[in-house]
Amino acid sequence: MESYISSIGFKSITKKKQWDNIIDQILKSATKQFVTNHDKDHVFIEYFKEYGQRIGVVLRGFLDNDKDIELETCDPYAEAKYMIDVSQVEVEEEEDYYYFAVCEEELTGTEIVFQLQNIIEYLEVEKDKETFIEGIKIVGLSSKGTIILPVEKTESDIEYEKEQREWRRQLIKRAKEGDEEAQEILEQEAEETAEIIEERLQYEDFLSVVEGYFIPIEYLDATYSVLGTILEVETIVNEQSKEKVYWMLVETMEMKIEIVINEKELVGTPLVGMRFMGVCWMQGTIVFS
Repeated sequence: MESYISSIGFKSITKKKQWDNIIDQILKSATKQFVTNHDKDHVFIEYFKEYGQRIGVVLRGFLDNDKDIELETCDPYAEAKYMIDVSQVEVEEEEDYYYFAVCEEELTGTEIVFQLQNIIEYLEVEKDKETFIEGIKIVGLSSKGTIILPVEKTESDIEYEKEQREWRRQLIKRAKEGDEEAQEILEQEAEETAEIIEERLQYEDFLSVVEGYFIPIEYLDATYSVLGTILEVETIVNEQSKEKVYWMLVETMEMKIEIVINEKELVGTPLVGMRFMGVCWMQGTIVFS
């Protein structure tokens, strides 16, 4: 995931020597470390180092009996401020040292795939029947994004949408409980919405018709194309590079997603009420009891 290292304020890192310096820093002064037994000859390790408020880099690898470290992965990460309620969380190991969590957002029923960051914690508790999942904390790391104008709405539009959201959430809840009628209504509503959008797109601009979307680009790559309304904005400074990073809370498809992007890779100035459009790599943690 080196292509997303710029999102946490390391846009200037382009050479192997620079990467080696970062790795040396993490090994010598990690902010936090986690270890677990892998086999009789190796210990699986995670070294996290913060480079700014809630942003950093994580190294993963193995420690053998001779105390030699064999590094396998080096990834940027961002810690989320908010927890999302989810259901049906499953963890899949796509390849060595890369774990992906697949879950369903509780209120909207939207499926979310993200790369798991607290791997060792997960491995330690996955078979513990007394441990349960409270939720997930995820952030989308974006390497390119654009700020665009919001969709114009009247007060009556906003009130109507609020009522529709609550009505849809009740339908989703009923459908999860096995209500076939609710499931049929949701499917019919999806078809009608698609038809309305298709008709409007014939004579209106796409961004004035579609307020938001959260579309997977590749299933087990945790990469999404995102469009949504900005609810909160914060500026974070990478303490080493001094590059500025924007943290945003974005509402899309009735759910809230946190996004981090380098100031230099965002076109426009993020303000509450404006919309963010870009591609994000979703990563984060499962919150255990």
